[in-house]
Amino acid sequence: MKKITIDEFLKDDGLVALIIKQPLVPVDMDDQVIFPPTYPLNKWNIRTHVVQDGDYRVMVELPPDSKSDKGNKKEDQKPGYNIDRFPDGTNICEIDSPQSQSNRIEPIFKTIDDGNLVPQIEITVGEETVNLLDVGHRAGDAVVRFSSMAADFHQAFTDAKQKNYFGLAKIAPTSLVFGVWDSRSTYVKVQRVLKAQIRATNVLELSRSAQFTPAVNYVDVGAIHEDIEKGKGEDSNLSQEGMVHALNTQAVGGVKLTDKSTLVRTVNLNLAAIRTLKGFTEKETDLLQQYILGLALVAATYEPDLNLREGCHLVFSNNDKNNDKNNDENNDENNDENNDENNDGNNDENNDGKTCLLIYRSKESESWSYDMEEILNYAKTARNKFFEEADISDKQRDYNDVIFEKDVAENFLSRSKEDRDKIRKLGPITKKNLTKFDLQNKDPFKPVNEELKKVKKNIGVKPRKGKPCVKKIEDFQEVASLLESMSNNETLPDCILPIVNDLLKIAIDHEDSHEAHKKMVDMISQFKKEQKTKTDSANDQDESSENSQ
Repeated sequence: MKKITIDEFLKDDGLVALIIKQPLVPVDMDDQVIFPPTYPLNKWNIRTHVVQDGDYRVMVELPPDSKSDKGNKKEDQKPGYNIDRFPDGTNICEIDSPQSQSNRIEPIFKTIDDGNLVPQIEITVGEETVNLLDVGHRAGDAVVRFSSMAADFHQAFTDAKQKNYFGLAKIAPTSLVFGVWDSRSTYVKVQRVLKAQIRATNVLELSRSAQFTPAVNYVDVGAIHEDIEKGKGEDSNLSQEGMVHALNTQAVGGVKLTDKSTLVRTVNLNLAAIRTLKGFTEKETDLLQQYILGLALVAATYEPDLNLREGCHLVFSNNDKNNDKNNDENNDENNDENNDENNDGNNDENNDGKTCLLIYRSKESESWSYDMEEILNYAKTARNKFFEEADISDKQRDYNDVIFEKDVAENFLSRSKEDRDKIRKLGPITKKNLTKFDLQNKDPFKPVNEELKKVKKNIGVKPRKGKPCVKKIEDFQEVASLLESMSNNETLPDCILPIVNDLLKIAIDHEDSHEAHKKMVDMISQFKKEQKTKTDSANDQDESSENSQ
């Protein structure tokens, strides 16, 4: 059978995914207890149904129905594992979620190929510096939205909203690999093309109890007066400071793997999703897809650290159980034919139990063997071509001087939710847009009108008909100075600049000061009326849109 090459992954010929399955085992094979992540699980409120026939009456407890049956108060929650149970008695336990796996894998791009596969964006936040590859929400994170690169990311997401992902790949390509949601700005959501997770099946839940004994009984030995203690149990101030006996009974104690259990890490590379990523031109699209495919393959074939948490240190399985079985079979001279098949390089399952399958849309899947060096070389070549098309040099690739703009963040956060939502509609959260919002809610021409009142007083009464006009350009000097300052103010809304420039021309060059004054006052008044009409119309449209949803 012809070996499928990486170049063929992007051809729209029915190939839709690459699936890698890696069996795992605890580091201590003699102790098959591992600890999954805990979540604050809600208890289900009891649902009952009464059946009555004459004097016969029975109350039946029903299974949970909906979220409304959950107790959402803190006291109705307890730490627990994410275990799904099925009617046949089997279960599936989440050991590491796709989100957690992504957060473990993404930082490898800081070191692979010396960090040259992707742009390195380091953001100074107060006294700390964070790399974007370590940020949980990636390009959609708050640390980005309030940074000096906010406008760049906003433009990239705006392009992505129009299905052009080239700009986002230029600054945050791993956001396309692992998925991103700009949930508080443009609302663009990009599905992850790489999904990895670890699950165990058919586990047995364990519990554990613990008792804490303080160094001394502080009250009995007279170190603390008995009146000092306030509250009982968990509410005791002494208990909260670790100064009295404490019990923790029947808490989650991990899960036990059995002979019926499986513990597998599954990596799903969605090739169909990569083919939906487009650029502005056909060439940009091709190079973008090749670049993201290269990064995704590097991430998919990388073997991350499996020391997941306390009590959950795993390693990749060498398939000991199967080896024991195979050793018995190998001693059987009648199994020569099977041994030849097991040694065949085209076999779907490797010696360590790992499988790597190419999945087609409508035909049978087939195994695929990969070489890490070949994948890295593909990724490097794809990166070089992409950067060349994007006009990114080695010196331009990284961003080491990005800062978290504290004044912008504090200015924005100090406002009401209603105003924050309005500011978001203006674009990125920048000092310019904050000022623009303030100007929209104020009268930017108020100082100009105040000066025009002074001008009217200085130039006096308009001469009677037949008398020469008055030309006192020097009396417009303060007005001209204000207008010139406004024309150079980049924070002003774009709609204001044209009228500002027209007013400035009149102020510095006219023959009749009275006519100039009247024309300027009328222009400002007409502009305000037009803006109010536009604002009222926009508000009506927003209200209509909300009512229709």
